[in-house]
Formats: sequence, structure tokens, C-alpha cells
Amino acid sequence: MSAPFVVVSDFDGTITQHDMVVALTCHVEAGNRALVDRINRRELDLKSGLTALFQTLPSRGRSAYETFLAESATFRSGYHQFQHVLADAKIPFYIVSNGLDFMLDAVLGPKTENGPERMTNHALFDGDHITIDWEYPCLPPCPGGCGLCKHKVVSELRDRHHAPVIFIGDGVTDVNGARLADRVFARSHLAQYLEESGTAYTPFDTFDDVLAGLFQSTEVKA
Repeated sequence: MSAPFVVVSDFDGTITQHDMVVALTCHVEAGNRALVDRINRRELDLKSGLTALFQTLPSRGRSAYETFLAESATFRSGYHQFQHVLADAKIPFYIVSNGLDFMLDAVLGPKTENGPERMTNHALFDGDHITIDWEYPCLPPCPGGCGLCKHKVVSELRDRHHAPVIFIGDGVTDVNGARLADRVFARSHLAQYLEESGTAYTPFDTFDDVLAGLFQSTEVKA
């Protein structure tokens, strides 16, 4: 029997209180703040922006980056309980991030059998600076430039599970995924965008808020 729905959550600024890509890249190079602002204003596409940000991080600093991430990340309230409830209910749960795999691993720790699947870009440390292997490229009708294409991921997961997709996010990296999802929980930049575009969403601040609303309604798009 298929699940009643699939849950897709962003990582940076959604599962974590703060965007860890921003935290790390600006910690290493303060001048990256200007690049971040351009990305948030949608003046620079995500793929180009992320490439530029991580090109400022020397590969030799990997161990220090992982320590910084592990010590500075704070989980959004209610996340761990939320994860356990989905696992107990056998609801498919995917963390889909435009960050890099080593960053999620540093914060979340090793993958567990009952934990969420992780879909993210792959960091390469074989050069002087970090480069990125883009494992989920954009496909039409996505307008492109995503880096990791959440539009593509939402479409594929809906088909794979034959179930509606619930999307949880906070930023510009989530816009194309939210556009396609059957129901959206949004905060911060994503909520602002959806408000301006007249797209329906449910606001949230904590994962307790998401959990309270998740099973209340089955009103999702067909």
C-alpha cells in the first residue's frame, strides 16, 4: 500500500535554525555576504552563486569546516520528534538540499536505517578549492539554474511513490520545488515569495507547527 503522502524538506534554514551554507562560506570569507545577498535577491542563479561561494573555500580546510558546522548548527525546534513521527507512520521523508553532502553529514551525523533519505550536491576536494558535482540537474519545464533541481525531485518522488508531495522550505532554493508540490509549509524568503505570487502555503516557525498541520487536512492537489 502506498503512503498517503511524501514529505520533502529543505535543510539550511529549515531543519537548521540558520542557513549553514551562508554561515560557513561567510565565516571563511566575509566578502561572500555580497554574493549571498545577490542570490537572495534572485540576481544570480543558484548554480552560479553556489559555485562562486564554494570556490572561495580551500579544499585543505575540510576538517575545520566540518568542526565549525557540527559546533555551530542548531536544529529547529521539534525536528527530531517530527522525524520520529514520520518514521513510525512509515511516511517517506526526504531531506533535499542545495548544500553539499559533507555539510549535511557533519550536522546530521551518519545515516541511519530509519532516518530520512538525503538528496544533495556532492563536494569535490581534489583541487585547490571546493568544486561541486551537480547530481540532480534541471529538466524542463524547470526554468533552470537550480544547482540541485527541487522541481525535478518533487516530480520524480510523486511518481515514485504515487502520492502527493508535502514540501517544507524557507528560501530561494525552494521556490521551484514549492511551485510543483501539492502542499507547502513555508517561512522566511520562501513565504515572502509565495505571498507575492499568490501561491497558497501554510506558515510555520517550528516543526511542531508543521506536525500539528500535517495530518489535519487531506486537501492536496490531485
